[in-house]
Amino acid sequence: MINWLISQQLVLSLALLLLLVAEKKALKKLSANHVYALWWLVPLILLANNLPQDLFNLDNPVLYQYAVKVSTSHYTAGNMLSFKLVWWLGVFCVLSIACIAQKQIHQGAQRQLATAQVPVALPKYLKVLESQHVRSPLISGIRPARLLLPADFTTKFSLQQQQLILQHELVHFQRGDNLYNLIALLFVAVFWFNPLVWLAYGAFRRSQELACDETVLINKSTQEKMAYSRALLLCVQAHTPTLSIYSQYGAKHPMLLRIERIKNKTKVKKSSLVFSIITSLGLLAGVAMANQQGNAIETSKINEASPIVRIEPKYPLQAAQQKIEGSVVLQFDIEKDGSTSNIKIIKAEPDNVFGKTSIAALQKWQYKPQIVGGQAQVQRNILVQLDYRLDENPGPIKPLIETVKVVQ
Repeated sequence: MINWLISQQLVLSLALLLLLVAEKKALKKLSANHVYALWWLVPLILLANNLPQDLFNLDNPVLYQYAVKVSTSHYTAGNMLSFKLVWWLGVFCVLSIACIAQKQIHQGAQRQLATAQVPVALPKYLKVLESQHVRSPLISGIRPARLLLPADFTTKFSLQQQQLILQHELVHFQRGDNLYNLIALLFVAVFWFNPLVWLAYGAFRRSQELACDETVLINKSTQEKMAYSRALLLCVQAHTPTLSIYSQYGAKHPMLLRIERIKNKTKVKKSSLVFSIITSLGLLAGVAMANQQGNAIETSKINEASPIVRIEPKYPLQAAQQKIEGSVVLQFDIEKDGSTSNIKIIKAEPDNVFGKTSIAALQKWQYKPQIVGGQAQVQRNILVQLDYRLDENPGPIKPLIETVKVVQ
């Protein structure tokens, strides 16, 4: 998992940078709904970067026969576990904060209101609750979803403002934005260590609100747009940003951007829309081709057996006392998770001296999984020679068998 996360960072960062720029620049040429749709590029680019690679026969045993010598240049088990622990801790913190924020919203819901008390037509299966913990209407949850209204909703907003704001929330509900928010939140939790992910998350939520505003105000009069803008300003005065899945009103700067967007509606040109579609498709095709070509060119590198956790074998006490030196050649497989399996002794000098300690050590080794097209692969028939020497500087050691390294 950790290796896969690291391998995605270059493509992911470039995609997020592109979308962050698009959020600022594309709004001058495209509608807010078109810009919101561009965020689909993130999962699609990751998918294109992880397409399966079928151009090579990964089961060829000759391709994977490498002599791996014991060295001190690899990570220790403690370092690897520490890195995984920090990542899992970050994931836990992000999800915990989100769960707490979501729980606080639901705890504030006091009583259920009849749909007749709401000045717009609502779906029958959408429950309406009054809450002391919200200062503006919002859709909370996914299944079931609930419409939460502040206790002072009818006094704080005019009837026209109530209708417009509720239409805004219904757009979120009908589009399933809370589900998208949950996916985005999980994405943030997985890639929390990348600062661009946090910037992109904020930009995604802004694009979502702008697209929702645009949908609500289609064919609305200037007077209705002004009433809607005043209602937004009333909402931002009490805004408290949280990391949660419900659709929330933005902070001061995003709110000003939304009102400016309402005042100056962008005229979308077909040429700009066609250009954005062609550019997006070209980007996806480029990533997919680069993924295939990269796998083809770097085959010899990704096939190298590189241990990231190595337990040093114990020198047998009796052999050390008798000053016996020797070597053992082991053949084994590397599983998708990097663990070793099917270990057997190919050759040993001398016999029946170092074999048991060699197998016991190799069983605890952890290798960097072979990643092809974003998927871990099983590596078979790997060779490793363990040399037991009492002298700290034994000089060059001759392999017990001939080793073959295949270079493209």
